[in-house]
Formats: sequence, structure tokens, C-alpha cells
Amino acid sequence: MRENTTMLTRHLAVSAAAVMLILAGCSNPTGPVGDYGSVAGVVSDAKTGTPIAGASVCIFVVECQTTAADGTYKITTVPSDPTGMVESITASAPGYITATLQVHISSGQQTPANFALTHA
Repeated sequence: MRENTTMLTRHLAVSAAAVMLILAGCSNPTGPVGDYGSVAGVVSDAKTGTPIAGASVCIFVVECQTTAADGTYKITTVPSDPTGMVESITASAPGYITATLQVHISSGQQTPANFALTHA
């Protein structure tokens, strides 16, 4: 009986810890607190201007997003740097040459970064 009580106590403790971790993650629905900005834009064909759906837009070590049907993307919670450091953002799509832009991320601001990809 004592062994069952010990196992039940452990199970309850682990369950309570898991619930606390889940609730802690949900306490800030707008994202992490700190110096963050975002990057958003459109990926399009350089020759025709047609939006490219399904292109991959990535910020090294931060996040990758796939463009929507209208070629748009948005990467949120990108760490900002008040010293002026820039982030490299790449866009790629099948049949196109990968493009890279350098952008400065400002805290609380959305930085535009549009790509015009050239056919490979």
C-alpha cells in the first residue's frame, strides 16, 4: 500500500509540474517579453512580379516561414540589437536562385523585407 501511495504522489507531482509549465507558456499570448521585432514581406518573381507561394524565408537560427498563396510571410519574435547588428534573411523556392537580404531589426517594429527571385 505504501508503494502505491508513493507512486501516486510522484505522479501527482509530475502532473502538477507539467500543468505549471503549460500555464507559464500561455501566460503571455503576444509572445515572449524582451527586445524583439518582426520581419514581413512578399516573395515574388523578379521578371513577372507574380507572388511565389510556398517559398521558404529564413532567418539563421531564428525561424523559417513558408509564404502564403499571395507570396507573403511574417517572422515574429526576431531578437533586436540596439548596436546595429543586421540579420541575414534568405528566400528560396524550387526553380529560383536563392536570395539574401541584410536587415536591421528594431525592437517593437516590423521590418519590411521583400524578395524578387530570379529563375535558375
